[in-house]
Amino acid sequence: MSQYKYYYNKLFAVLESIYSKRESGNIAKLYFEDRFGISIPEDTVIIDEDIFNSDLIRFQNGEPLQYIVGKTFFYDSFFKVNKSVLIPRPETEILVHEVINSIENKNVKILDIGTGSACIALSIAKERPNTSITAIDVSESALTIANQNKKSLNITNVKFKLMDFLDNRNWSKLENYDLIVSNPPYIKESEKKLMSDSTLRFEPKIALFPKNTDHLIFYKMIFEFAKSHLNPGGNIYCEINEYTTDELKNIIKPYNYNWEFIHDLQGKPRVLHLFNTSDH
Repeated sequence: MSQYKYYYNKLFAVLESIYSKRESGNIAKLYFEDRFGISIPEDTVIIDEDIFNSDLIRFQNGEPLQYIVGKTFFYDSFFKVNKSVLIPRPETEILVHEVINSIENKNVKILDIGTGSACIALSIAKERPNTSITAIDVSESALTIANQNKKSLNITNVKFKLMDFLDNRNWSKLENYDLIVSNPPYIKESEKKLMSDSTLRFEPKIALFPKNTDHLIFYKMIFEFAKSHLNPGGNIYCEINEYTTDELKNIIKPYNYNWEFIHDLQGKPRVLHLFNTSDH
């Protein structure tokens, strides 16, 4: 048996106790490609046993692959990640795609609220270099990762600010914007039972659950902020919890917004878009 096959089987056995057989195979393949540069099984490949055994313990503990290898792929780029930031999800690419398409090549000023790894802000900036983006987060360690991603992607049109957006006393430190984008913490405490064990144990709770008991607090604050900080004709794009659309509709009512829900490939509402705000 080749060295690769031996270690592959060892890892697969661990993964299969946590994931499905298909997902275990995919994770194992990605792990060996990323960690040891193995794209096809070869007898001559040398695998560092110390690294492998250390990683195997982390896999046994249920830690996500992305944290073990320290990066993930999102919107055609690799982003560094660690336990300070959420692992970017494919569904968030829908949010990025909608924003990129909406601004074309205009000189647009954008605010990204709760930037985390900055995957949203940097993906937009990469595709639309004429934009000027401010990305804020309450976590200093998250912004450390965001700055590393900015440097590795050689992005110049994004700046970061350490800020608690929920404290409206901080809003005076921000400018007016043409577009506001956010993938805020929006998961209800009651929905924990629907989430994977690895997400609950390893990903930052501050990025999953609003610190306020109101699970829609970020949306309410974003809409209030927009009253004084969104330029006429501006747009708001937010990723949403698919189970809260009716509640969001009620929150929107007092504001003079037109709105739409944008659905993912499974037909689930994934993005809230508010627009036509010129008469604010």
